[in-house]
Amino acid sequence: MPFRHLDIPSFGRGVSNVVACPSSADPGSHESGLDEFHRLGGNCVHLHGEGGETHSRRATGEWLRRHNLRRDFFLCTQIAHEGWNVAANRPIDRFTPEAVVEDIATDLNLLATDYLDFVYLADNPDAPLEPVIEALAREVTRGRIRAFGVRNWSAERIKAANAHAVSLGAPGIAAVVTTELSLLISTQPLWPQDLPFTRFEPAVRDLGLVVMAHADAFNQGQHLFDDEQGPTRTRWKERWNHPANSRLVARLREVAAGHGLTPFEVNLAWLLNRHFHTLALVSLPCLLTVGAQLESASQLLLPDFELSALRPF
Repeated sequence: MPFRHLDIPSFGRGVSNVVACPSSADPGSHESGLDEFHRLGGNCVHLHGEGGETHSRRATGEWLRRHNLRRDFFLCTQIAHEGWNVAANRPIDRFTPEAVVEDIATDLNLLATDYLDFVYLADNPDAPLEPVIEALAREVTRGRIRAFGVRNWSAERIKAANAHAVSLGAPGIAAVVTTELSLLISTQPLWPQDLPFTRFEPAVRDLGLVVMAHADAFNQGQHLFDDEQGPTRTRWKERWNHPANSRLVARLREVAAGHGLTPFEVNLAWLLNRHFHTLALVSLPCLLTVGAQLESASQLLLPDFELSALRPF
């Protein structure tokens, strides 16, 4: 069966609960990965462009144009990445209205489209949020974006940003993007700046936000319960050295065996069976490797008692 689709009011349409992420590290997977993603019923693509990478956006735009699928697909991009001043050896703050406008224009050009379905940006908690929210609201009015969201914002900042957007007559925050939602428990974030999910979970629940969670094997502790190759970075592997994980792995294996499924399928199904809309962000190389398991996990609806048994604390 194809990926399960969710009707997301803040997106104004239905989207697949598995989201394809073209990999800047493996550009050779773009064409075949997008073909397979479409075959599996996927219709949502996430592109980040970090570090100035452009190939994934150009390739995705060209693929959509060639197959005449732009209107069928939901495109999500990250904007206003922090820059780097090489001469001064320090970061460049791009949490600004100018960066919002510039990056949206860049993404529209690279993807050869006249609108983006969803954009999001990371926070600078030391800067006022109002100018950036006002810039995003203007982009909605111009028709260049249809929804916007955040990454690494505290619950307090999310609620304040949402209230300000609504006061402008704009749509509120639609979604949050995170690396920090998983069944297994990590001892440190994927990246130092990544906020724990608990820091913004109250805003997710109170505002009914969609959660777009990175779900590649290395970001879900996959190496703890099967023979998948572990993360290439030692820190990414060590982050799963939490004493509770051995109990969680045992429970996950038991549930998987009871359903005739793999631990990978149940691990991902837990993510997709939260009490809020969750979309799993999966790289195209991962999709090409475990597409059938992704398809199964996408459709799997776990009973509440099994969800509680997997992680009762």
